Amino acid sequence: YQRRVREAVVSTQSTGSSGINAEYGGASLADGQISADELELHHGHMHWEHKEWNKSYDHAALRRGFQVYKEVCQACHSMNYMYWRVHTDVTHTKEELKAFAAEYMYESTDDDGNRVERPGDIQDFMPAPYANEIKARLANNGAEPPDLTLINVAREGGEDYLFSLLTGYEDVPAGQAGPAEGQAYNPYFHGYYIGMAQQLYNESVDYEDGTIPYQSQIAKDVIQYLSWSAHPYMDETVMYGMKALSSMAVLVACSYFMMRVRKNHVRLRQINYVAPGHARRSLLTGLSTTRASTPLLIRSSGILI
Repeated sequence: YQRRVREAVVSTQSTGSSGINAEYGGASLADGQISADELELHHGHMHWEHKEWNKSYDHAALRRGFQVYKEVCQACHSMNYMYWRVHTDVTHTKEELKAFAAEYMYESTDDDGNRVERPGDIQDFMPAPYANEIKARLANNGAEPPDLTLINVAREGGEDYLFSLLTGYEDVPAGQAGPAEGQAYNPYFHGYYIGMAQQLYNESVDYEDGTIPYQSQIAKDVIQYLSWSAHPYMDETVMYGMKALSSMAVLVACSYFMMRVRKNHVRLRQINYVAPGHARRSLLTGLSTTRASTPLLIRSSGILI
């Protein structure tokens, strides 16, 4: 990537052109030698075990990912479509979730219809950090932090893209325009300049289970949690699918046994139909006979004639 930038800069200087094309936010040079889309890095591919057809989510990783979201991401990002109760027996126990929910105050009404605030319950949605979109934009230099409930399916590339984005922050390369106030440079983000500064570092989270909090480990855990939040019932779906495949295999085996053993005489029989009054040739004697009655069916060696 840096080599291509240097080549483009040299090409621009050699042709005497100057300046940077503002249309692409400083990523495309004015002489048209290189464009922003060409410099944008494509995310790599990682092996995610929970995406295999016969695997489930790592619930220890989901618990760590919830901790990362709560300590790092929740300050700016909401999960408005996720209930506390959905985490029950997945990441935490019911008592732990009640304690988490009680840390926040929710608006409600009393018996007289007056608006009051009450402690949260596991039946509530997870709270948003900002009251509305305007306050969210004012606190983040005009950029609204997206909701993370379905972020895994809302971004092309899914887990791979999110991992590259969270761990791909770099210094601005030579020849590139600097970011605006409140922005950071990330080559995996479309347009390079993202309104979220780097959030994940080594040991930025102290895991309660003793897992070493490397940056890649933290990103992997929170991405698994976000993947689960988009598909909270994936484990049950996989389990039902495996039960259906097992039942289908038993039914296929029983059907094959019935066809080959119990119904073999039905498979081997043949029916020779002769219209009344027409000559017919017997398959047993080879003689031509004429009958005015209905066809005669004879069973011989499993053959009906």
